[in-house]
Amino acid sequence: MDIATQRRSEYLRSAAITGGWALLLLACIFAYFPGLNGPFVFDDFGSLEALGALGGVTDWTTFKAFVLGGHAGPTGRPLSLLTFLVDADNWPSDSLPFKRTNLVIHLVNGTLVGILIDRILRLVGCDRHHTRWIAMISTAYWLLNPFLVSTTLYVVQRMAQLSALFILAGLIGHLYGRSLISANPRKAYWIMTLSVGLFTVLAVLSKENGILLPLLIGVIEITVFASQKHRFGVLDRYWATVFIVAPTLMIVAYLAAMVFRHDFFDIVPPRDFSIYERVLTQPRILLDYLQHWFIPKLYTTGVFQDHFIKSTGMLSPITTILSALLHVAIISLSIVKRRQWPLFALAALFFYVGHLLESTVLNLELYFEHRNYLPACFLFVPVVVFLHQKMKRQLFVVAVLGISLVLIGFTRYSATVWTDFSSMVEASARKAPTSARAQAEYAKDLFNAQRYEESLQVVDQAIAIIPFDKPHLMVSRLTILCRLKMLDAGEFERVANMLSVTVYDPRLISIYHEFSSSVIERNCQDVTLVALRAMFANMLDVPLNADTRSLRYSQIKYLVGLIDVHNGEPAQAVTEFEDSLEAQPSADTAMNMAALLASNNYFEEALYFSNAALVELENSPQELLPDTSVSESDVRKFQAIVRADMNGVQGDNKSHPIP
Repeated sequence: MDIATQRRSEYLRSAAITGGWALLLLACIFAYFPGLNGPFVFDDFGSLEALGALGGVTDWTTFKAFVLGGHAGPTGRPLSLLTFLVDADNWPSDSLPFKRTNLVIHLVNGTLVGILIDRILRLVGCDRHHTRWIAMISTAYWLLNPFLVSTTLYVVQRMAQLSALFILAGLIGHLYGRSLISANPRKAYWIMTLSVGLFTVLAVLSKENGILLPLLIGVIEITVFASQKHRFGVLDRYWATVFIVAPTLMIVAYLAAMVFRHDFFDIVPPRDFSIYERVLTQPRILLDYLQHWFIPKLYTTGVFQDHFIKSTGMLSPITTILSALLHVAIISLSIVKRRQWPLFALAALFFYVGHLLESTVLNLELYFEHRNYLPACFLFVPVVVFLHQKMKRQLFVVAVLGISLVLIGFTRYSATVWTDFSSMVEASARKAPTSARAQAEYAKDLFNAQRYEESLQVVDQAIAIIPFDKPHLMVSRLTILCRLKMLDAGEFERVANMLSVTVYDPRLISIYHEFSSSVIERNCQDVTLVALRAMFANMLDVPLNADTRSLRYSQIKYLVGLIDVHNGEPAQAVTEFEDSLEAQPSADTAMNMAALLASNNYFEEALYFSNAALVELENSPQELLPDTSVSESDVRKFQAIVRADMNGVQGDNKSHPIP
């Protein structure tokens, strides 16, 4: 073959690869497109409402308050919050720009995954012409997997996406520097040091699991480079100790210390599992993740994952020990065969190390799909390589196209479900009949659609079959019955007695408030405010609820005070509200109390709590209050309105001096 023909052949191969990548990215856009107009959900509000907390991000002060005021993790994740300003600088806002940016990041991450896989395949000696196609196919199966839909379309999971982006960039930088060790070791180590240092910091500022970058570099070293030691040599011992071994030991030591916590075996609300039970459950969850990855589902339960039953012992259920043994076998095989099967070892160990923080001893929710976003990126690589080697070319092409079309179809269907919150709730409720959250949301959705009988039926069925998380469902049922004017005193008393002896879950404040509002509005005449107050007050007989420093205590006291306000007992309400604020000081909460009192014509009491809000703002500068949506000027305006109302009320105002 002459040079001209060779160049032409290379040009055609490059053009085909470029065209293939373009089609892949377009296919991904096509698959996700329906979901771009979907709603904000759950944690989105907690992170994004702060955009409008100070009247929008309009100057340096409000910029700092938003970007540096995050509360999603120990670092506040400022880099992730910074990127939200690309999409909006105020709240409420349209979800489309946020979801569109998430999709762009997903496409960028897919490109980085492809580059990384291509580099790794070349390092293990695969043919250069084949590596580009294998890398693209492996990336396609990651990029288009429906298991990642909830990560991409759940706006707040941009934090996971960005952390993954910087980890992938750090790995690519490390591979580039590593390839220069023989020719220019000084340059090589400078590049590797910069890669691990800079990109670890950027990843951590996006989400805390970015700290795993040094460990993931270690995985590549003990698999890919260990199999090619004769070609690339070994890392300098001192560099490896400082930048790989030391971070690994620190993280392992931190996680090991969690095992010796005094409450390791205790269930600490709002969780309904102990850390010990969480550790036992994770092997089953990891196996479920792998099942979803290799056997994709048309739709998953998405953001509703509370239905996964915890393990209470190695044999309860029996799949606990079986799953654990399977993972131990895979990890052991990967370590023993890491030089002979570097791609298999890389895929397996990268998956497990990627789950090291969120799927072990940290007291997080048991199950979330987004935890697989980065750890799963190499899982298809050994499969695609194996099939490429063992199958005839035509059959391989047909298989690749067939799987790709299935993934595109599944992902587009899932994205279509994400276009509407009601469709998400219904799909999740049908998919997970034992998810209390999904069933409660579905019942609420049916009620709002005036499908009252179906709404009540959903709740009743859920209460009958779900062995845990009863308060959520029971309060939802009370609300439905109350609004339908079907709640009698006997039924309320029966449920109230059960709720009063349980540990209060602060996540249910909106559910309790909604039911209280129904009673206050006299939707259920048989339930008196006195009886409702007694239900909340009796909750304080539970020792954990009575901890005067806890959020549980603060919320219960607030609910009791809420009833007192509407029952014409302002003095009692002030006492309850004071206790609530002392437990959990908050300018926002103080102003909510003030507004409630003012709307019921308790003007002096309203001014009292608005002054409490001013004190809180003064004691804690606003740039340090990410959850505070009121400013001093807001409070002053409120006070002026209240004083004007006081002056306008003649004779019969219900204001009472504060003791």
